[in-house]
Amino acid sequence: MRDGRHMRCVHNSPHGGLLPDYAPHPAIVLKMEDGTGLLLPIIVLEMPSVLLMAAVRNVQIARPTLYQVVKEMIDKMGYEVRAVRVTKRVHEAYFAQLYLSKVGNESECMSFDLRPSDAINIAVRCK
Repeated sequence: MRDGRHMRCVHNSPHGGLLPDYAPHPAIVLKMEDGTGLLLPIIVLEMPSVLLMAAVRNVQIARPTLYQVVKEMIDKMGYEVRAVRVTKRVHEAYFAQLYLSKVGNESECMSFDLRPSDAINIAVRCK
């Protein structure tokens, strides 16, 4: 779990009505893929959770968000999102890495430190 290799963002089908539009404490829940089935809830701010739900449901936002701008920058520079990894926890805060690679040249990679909710928001928009 420490290197984030066995985690995957899993969500219920938004068409099944199992994802609430809001909650007292919005969270992104990551599921371990190492056979344990453990869940890691990450509490996020309201706006990143609302924007993530909009992206999952393909709801268009009237004005460009920072996540949309970053997605367009990634596309225009010829990169694609390869992975998001939750890499560490310091006190009660989680840290993540967003990994990008050049389209057609996976050996040309870069990564960025982000909050998990921001990295997931960008990755969802980049499909």
